[in-house]
Amino acid sequence: MNCLLRSCTLSLILLLLAGTPLFSQAIEDPGPFPVGWRDVQFEDEIFGQGKINGRMYYPGVEAGMGAEADPSYGPYILVGFQHGYLGRPSNYDNLCTHIASWGFVVASTGTETGFFPDTDQYARDTRSFLHWVEYEAGEPLSWLYGMTGDGDWAEVGHSMGGGTLSLLIGIEPRVRTIIGLQSAFMTEGVPNMQAFTGRAFQIAGEVDWVVPPQDVYKWYLNASSAERNIFYLVEGMGHTGCLDDPPDGEPMPGAEQARMHRRLVTGVLRAEMLNLEPLYIDLLGEGIEVEPVMKRVSCPEPPFWVDNSDLEPEALVAGLGGWQSGRSYMAWSLAPDSLETQYGLLGVDLEIGEIFSSKRLDFFGTYEVVLPIDPVWSGQTLYLQGLVFDEEYGRLTRVVELQIP
Repeated sequence: MNCLLRSCTLSLILLLLAGTPLFSQAIEDPGPFPVGWRDVQFEDEIFGQGKINGRMYYPGVEAGMGAEADPSYGPYILVGFQHGYLGRPSNYDNLCTHIASWGFVVASTGTETGFFPDTDQYARDTRSFLHWVEYEAGEPLSWLYGMTGDGDWAEVGHSMGGGTLSLLIGIEPRVRTIIGLQSAFMTEGVPNMQAFTGRAFQIAGEVDWVVPPQDVYKWYLNASSAERNIFYLVEGMGHTGCLDDPPDGEPMPGAEQARMHRRLVTGVLRAEMLNLEPLYIDLLGEGIEVEPVMKRVSCPEPPFWVDNSDLEPEALVAGLGGWQSGRSYMAWSLAPDSLETQYGLLGVDLEIGEIFSSKRLDFFGTYEVVLPIDPVWSGQTLYLQGLVFDEEYGRLTRVVELQIP
């Protein structure tokens, strides 16, 4: 099964599950899959890295250590995880389990845990781990058979592991989405980050004295070629809020720091890897405005979200992410279209619709507007699309289809 079909299949499963009470869950709440986990060790026969160890988290027949893997809804998308300095996979069990509960296979690299880590070696070990998992998933006698397949990978890293993302993308082209958690800055990785054309996300803590937010922000500034490039600064958060035992001595309580990591990390993975872009309402729009988060967005491939507003009755909320001061347009129609333009495919018929928003994006690179539901839309399909452009560049978004009751 190719990557697109796999993503669409899993997205359909999760959307069907959204018809259950899970639909009312917050974005940071656990997913529908029980999660098994195992420690693994293997001899790298692909890249010759020697013995590599790590911990794996995966949808299981039941939850717990050594649980049988459940490929029923697979193949699942593979996500790697890289620990921080002096860390190890077991320090991040809660976060990795949460990721897997939403239908991912997580491979957490367990090497370079000592006082003098080699980050180049660490990146190579992670590459080997990802390839080993995919190979095992194709072997009928392996416990991983059918659990993942071909296609793009995502990688999450904390602190040293976040900085090592910049080395990994230089040697592994299939890693197309990266999420850095309080990422240490490494000058040797800057050229790789500057050349990266995938999707880059960075999360910084306001009171992080180990990796100050201004250092994390350098990764955002250097990811100028990424098609999506987003930086989050969480107020009151320190350096270790993603660990299983986050500190309570900082302005933001430890449990809240853990919740924010679940929200942002798994929300991004679901939006990007499972084609669930409507989740951006909780990552960039109305759903995150109530959180203590500052964001900066630079997205040549603009995310576009439309949903019922939680703040305005009988209204939709629609939003775009682009870049600071880019001109944004949003339109609705009662019929689709297929018109090639210099900005991409126009998918709404403006003869039976209208442009309902024309606005420059704000300082943070986003804009959101409330759209009252017109009674004439009742019982019909509403088609919506956005556009962000400036004098040199522009891109139409995907088309959102909504059934209006």
